Amino acid sequence: MASKIASKLGAELRKRTKKTDGKFFKAGKKGEELKGDLNSNDKDLQKNALKQIIADMTLGRDVSKFFTEVVKLSWTPNMEVKKLVYLYLMANAKLHPDKAILAVNTFVQDSQHTNPIVRALAVRTMLCIRVDNIADHVCPPLRNALKDKSEYVRKTAALGVLKLFHTHPALCEEQGFIRELEMLVTDSAPVVVANAVLALSEIMEHSGHDYPVTEGLVKRLFNCLSGCTEWGQVSVLDFISRYKNSPDIALLIVERCVPRLHQSHPAVLLSAVRVILRNLDALPEQQRRGYFPKLTPPIVTLMGKDPQTQYVTMRCMTLVMQKYTGLFSNPKDVKAFFCTDEDPVYVRLEKLNVLLQLLNDRNAQSILKELEEYCQDVDPIFKARSVQALASCAVRFEGCVPRVVEVIKSLCMNVQLVETVLLAVKDILRKYPSAFIDVLPPLLEEIDVEGMEDDEAKCALVWAVGEFGEQLPDAQEKLMHFVDTFTEQSNSVQLAVVTATVKFYLRSSSAHEGLLNNVLGKATAQDNADLRDRAYMYWRMLSKEEYASKLAGFVLNKKAPLRADGVEDVDVSKVNELVGKFSTVACVYHKVPASFLPDYGHKGRDKAAEEGYDDQDEYVEDEEASIVPGAEAPPPATAPEAAAPAAPAATPAAPAPTKPAANALDDIFGP
Repeated sequence: MASKIASKLGAELRKRTKKTDGKFFKAGKKGEELKGDLNSNDKDLQKNALKQIIADMTLGRDVSKFFTEVVKLSWTPNMEVKKLVYLYLMANAKLHPDKAILAVNTFVQDSQHTNPIVRALAVRTMLCIRVDNIADHVCPPLRNALKDKSEYVRKTAALGVLKLFHTHPALCEEQGFIRELEMLVTDSAPVVVANAVLALSEIMEHSGHDYPVTEGLVKRLFNCLSGCTEWGQVSVLDFISRYKNSPDIALLIVERCVPRLHQSHPAVLLSAVRVILRNLDALPEQQRRGYFPKLTPPIVTLMGKDPQTQYVTMRCMTLVMQKYTGLFSNPKDVKAFFCTDEDPVYVRLEKLNVLLQLLNDRNAQSILKELEEYCQDVDPIFKARSVQALASCAVRFEGCVPRVVEVIKSLCMNVQLVETVLLAVKDILRKYPSAFIDVLPPLLEEIDVEGMEDDEAKCALVWAVGEFGEQLPDAQEKLMHFVDTFTEQSNSVQLAVVTATVKFYLRSSSAHEGLLNNVLGKATAQDNADLRDRAYMYWRMLSKEEYASKLAGFVLNKKAPLRADGVEDVDVSKVNELVGKFSTVACVYHKVPASFLPDYGHKGRDKAAEEGYDDQDEYVEDEEASIVPGAEAPPPATAPEAAAPAAPAATPAAPAPTKPAANALDDIFGP
């Protein structure tokens, strides 16, 4: 019996496979042959010709030459052919704006068709054709569609108002479409309400138009959520989240949103979290913290979803945890952010950031144990970040240091991690300089100085040698390698070598005077202004005893503030705004929307066209010439008015620093 069913299913599958339209994406009819099929009276030939044209259009081929023939078919009563014609017109009308007007009569007639699907299709297609001379013809059909008896047509018309506002905002307001859109917010059909609030939200954001939200409207919107699709619920919840309300309405909104936290759809759940977060600030502190335990379990549930959902959730939650430190206070919740073998690298790296942000006295030991296992991972990037995370734990909590140091000592034998371990040790020693110096000697023995490639690791090694040179064997030999290859090193390494040499000299001036003169002589001969100026500053201060003592107190005793806890903090001034954009791209980027979004509508395109910078190469060439019309030529570089103080004897003369030439770009972007 089972074999008969399987054979019948196989036969049906083969039968349907033969009828698929995949053949149109292979070599088919071309040019005049397709035009002949379009002009024929055979409906099947017309339909197959349109499918071939749509397939070619999908593959990026130019099919605009068939525009006239396809427009003629817009009068067809065949629904399948009509859909193909409308799809073609939406994609190619911009190339033939003068001919696109020929199809307007068809759209107007179809907008009065007895079939609601045809009416909605006609209105949607008209609004998708971005041709200026069609805009005036769109208004009457769109107004009728907003009042249509079919909810399918009304929900299509609601988005049509948004499309018209995107291309012609002034016309949209003049014709009163925004007011009619507001009436659809109280429509009896939930699908219409969802599209209406979606369109109204975007229009209000970019027009300054305001729509008052009352307690009655909030209750009505919550009541219609059950009849909306998942994405419709997202639209309604996002609309509710836009408003800052009084404590009474805020409490009502939070209470009505709490049941939505049990939704299985991630987008609905995150939108519900956004609504709650936007209204928590209006509640008293004690009442606000009472909702934290209700927010945590749904977010933990999302960590069992697909990797993309996990990543978005974590990027959003890091902002929320920065604002509300009481979230995830239960130590058991931390386990949801432990890495698994199935996690891709980008998710595992983000989990490390979250674990560091959740680190406290109660969960420190479990997080340390987990990080210790990550240090043995096969992925080199993840393994290196895990070592850095261990050091961050030690920097944040002194109680973690003994265990972290033991783990780091065991990792010193790993050649692949030796440079990363060195960076971790540097952070720990900067925070606890006298307690764990014994970890350095075995580490330095394993380091191949000549084989080091990472500049940060080189700087860490030079810093350790300069800071603890008297306690380390062969410290000066390690430093001499960088002195001998001084001109081959990067600027950051050269600066570190200069500072380390000065430390050696200040501790024992008689033994390291020749080393100091050698390094400062090389540094003052370099082109880099920062390096050269620092070398001259050290040289001149060391030439006088009163300045040398002050320099010793600064270089040997004063330490720069340490900010190496590994937590990616966002600017406090932006946190509130980004939390309000929870579950959006802005929250994932940790950037405000204005920093990466283009101008709304066609403003950006029209602005570029007005300025005449259509060609990117021509625009760059104009920038190089002068971006400010009528700007005077930059003045020539000038030497400083006063000569620099004389350097100590037997030192090379300082090259006169030059004033950089003025740049017209500074007027716009700053120097």
